[in-house]
Amino acid sequence: MAHLFTPRWQPPATSLRDALFVISGSALITHLVFKRYEPLAIPVVASLLLIPPLALSFLLASHLDLLSAVFATLAVHNGILLASIACYRLSPFHPLARYPGPILLKLSAWWMYCNARGGKRHEYVQQLHTRYKADVIRIGPNELSICDPTAVVPILGPHGLTKGPAWDGHFPHTEFRPLISWRDSDTHAKARRPWNRAFSTAAVKEYEPTLAKRVAQLVDLVKKFAAKSGREKKVDMTLLFKYFSFDFMGDMAFGGGTELMRDGDPMGIIPKMRKSIDSGVMAEICPWFRYYVPDYFQEFTQMCVLRAQERIKNVATTKDVFHYLNNDDVDLAPPNPIMVVTEGSLVVVAGSDTVSATLSSILWCLLMNPDAYRRLQQEIDQCYPAGQDALDCAYSVEMKYLDAVINETMRLYPVVPSGDQRATKDKGMTVNSTYIPPYTSVRLHTWTMHRDPCNFYPFPTSFWPDRWLLCQVPTAKYPKDFVHNTDAFHPFSYGPTGCVGKNLAMKELRMVLCGLLQQVDVAFPKGYDPLEWERGLKDPFTLQTGPLEVLLKVRRKV
Repeated sequence: MAHLFTPRWQPPATSLRDALFVISGSALITHLVFKRYEPLAIPVVASLLLIPPLALSFLLASHLDLLSAVFATLAVHNGILLASIACYRLSPFHPLARYPGPILLKLSAWWMYCNARGGKRHEYVQQLHTRYKADVIRIGPNELSICDPTAVVPILGPHGLTKGPAWDGHFPHTEFRPLISWRDSDTHAKARRPWNRAFSTAAVKEYEPTLAKRVAQLVDLVKKFAAKSGREKKVDMTLLFKYFSFDFMGDMAFGGGTELMRDGDPMGIIPKMRKSIDSGVMAEICPWFRYYVPDYFQEFTQMCVLRAQERIKNVATTKDVFHYLNNDDVDLAPPNPIMVVTEGSLVVVAGSDTVSATLSSILWCLLMNPDAYRRLQQEIDQCYPAGQDALDCAYSVEMKYLDAVINETMRLYPVVPSGDQRATKDKGMTVNSTYIPPYTSVRLHTWTMHRDPCNFYPFPTSFWPDRWLLCQVPTAKYPKDFVHNTDAFHPFSYGPTGCVGKNLAMKELRMVLCGLLQQVDVAFPKGYDPLEWERGLKDPFTLQTGPLEVLLKVRRKV
């Protein structure tokens, strides 16, 4: 009867050498699959890492017990897979082998995340460009960083590269992705049509009353704090700028509904927004990571849904961005409500985060440079004397020093310091003498280009607004070796996928600065280390600024 309990099938006896040969061959084939298709979905990646070794574990069954054979096959198969990937990425046969870069970055994008997690990715990449003395460096297994201004148009222009795979990490693959995340050029161009209408010159002009109302609310709030200056009460202007920009973009996206300047932030929207942006760095490196990121915006998304429903039911008395995103301005059917909520959320988050960071940067630069502060305030007083409404846009567009201050700040502190990722497809691209192989990600490193003495000289890393005035006067007496290369200046990105809302953003910056500096004087508190603000700058994706504590005083002449 013993034969009844004997297994009918026994795995064929395989020599250990042959077993390891087959397992190694499977690992190399798996490497080819990863290289060719670069799967991102967790089920696909898990299948490639588990199914082949599990299927081949029987080869070691004659040498080990079943459980040990399974674990040994997994270890050998995936160990050889990792070794093969590492050797290829460091080999001279890799398409990016000719470009310099740290070995760890060539091996894995994880090391860039380690730098980005600390918030100093922009400074780290700039240091790499300096260390290797190269305009093109390798910052990942399949990613390049470029700081050559002549590459801006070929890469970002109308016939340039599409958005890179990092955007697949920021947003899921659904039909309701926001405009900023569409990688296909045709799809992006179609999705951008209502945005172009929403941010046309005529449309932005219609937003001025709403903007002026919010700026007046900000100025009144600041003056209330200034009235308490006798007690040396410090005010965090970074936070006030965040509240202002969030309220205003809420007006633009959904016709109102957010009142952070009035009520504060009981829902914790601002810190949640910052956490969500911080987590985006990891999602860029490992796109599947977004499935495990806490939904920081759950309450905010619910609020957007309610605001969109109310906005659809109630016809707005003034036009806003929602008016155009919902196709209310044309004879077209409204898009899916989910799409409108998604795009509206993008309006609020993207519009408020970038403008508030730039306002904080401008104010810090002015306080660090008293002469520039004085000159700007004098220009404001000349264009808007006491008693005249500084929120009237009639003169702000003609204020040359105001624009010089804004441009110089955006040069030093661009809101996307490390640039927007782009990528080649099945065909490579040659930019001057630089060949970008197929399926390669590329970043034009804005922070490095804006601070390169080859593009802006003298004082490439210092706040000097006069450079923007000198370049406008052909007969001006330039400093020795003066360089002002505007081709290297692209704070709003460039081309058909650049920032669609830059005209509104500039209007916001001008109006806030005129309204604020006409009414109050701003100064650092005694004993405050102003460099603390600069040390606190972070680059998870958009520039994140820390607290900017100041003292406020109402101006006597106003």
